[in-house]
Amino acid sequence: MKGENIFVMLASLHLFFPRSQAQPTIIEEPQSRIVAPGAAVAFHVNAAGIPPLYYQWQFNGDDIPRATAKMLSFQATPARAGIYSAVVRDASGNSSRSGFAMLEVQPRPTAVAQPKNVVVGEHGTAVFEVRLNDGGPYSTIVWHNSNRLEGSHIIPDGLGFDVHGTRLEIPDCQDNDFYNGVYWLSVTNAVGGTVSQRAKLTVVGPPRLIAEPQDRVARRGGAAAFSITVAPDAAGPKLIQWYHNGEPMPGRTLRRLIISHCQDSDAGFYHCVVTSIGGSTASYEAQLSLRN
Repeated sequence: MKGENIFVMLASLHLFFPRSQAQPTIIEEPQSRIVAPGAAVAFHVNAAGIPPLYYQWQFNGDDIPRATAKMLSFQATPARAGIYSAVVRDASGNSSRSGFAMLEVQPRPTAVAQPKNVVVGEHGTAVFEVRLNDGGPYSTIVWHNSNRLEGSHIIPDGLGFDVHGTRLEIPDCQDNDFYNGVYWLSVTNAVGGTVSQRAKLTVVGPPRLIAEPQDRVARRGGAAAFSITVAPDAAGPKLIQWYHNGEPMPGRTLRRLIISHCQDSDAGFYHCVVTSIGGSTASYEAQLSLRN
């Protein structure tokens, strides 16, 4: 009777510990990741099988020293981009390999050259451009504008603006609240995004005169003077050219015109033309009369 009990006990042990044991089964696979340099990375694997189970992580097919836990964690660098997997073994040497997880290390977008303020004359073309780091492929590249009419908004297609990725061309600019404003670029990729600095567009029209030449009466042999005052604007320096009876006067390019020792040939009409990137403006024609 005692021998029969031992036989039953051995048979029971055989049921629980078969000679040919099944290999471990992966029940949680590592997942592929796209991260920025310096980001914390964690791959997880879990398996079912007869304990104890032993884990070994691999990088591009090679064992990673001391990477023998269910979780593999480290800080991302470009050198650590590649393929990760884990091999799980039991005490009998049976093993299973997890699926492969790809780690991509992608820089966050950064503007390495910012857009610059632009001053352009009416009907001219304004160009804004941003240069980015090597952070592609990019998910979105979107230009924005803020002006008095519309506030802050994305520049939609169909406005006549030419959007070429990080380059924005605005043709036929007008001096009004629709065009004048600030422009900037936003960019995103799989790991983050960036916004460029804001750049101002100023569209200037022709120069505006706030004081014009006035009629003069001078003595023969005396002196006469004509002058203008130009309203300041964003166009910067301006070219001035004086005319006598419709003909340009060589070298007379200052805002004040002085005629010394007036002779009969100096009598007539004087005006000037002021030119900038915004266009040209002609002044009033002032008459010079002579008397004895």
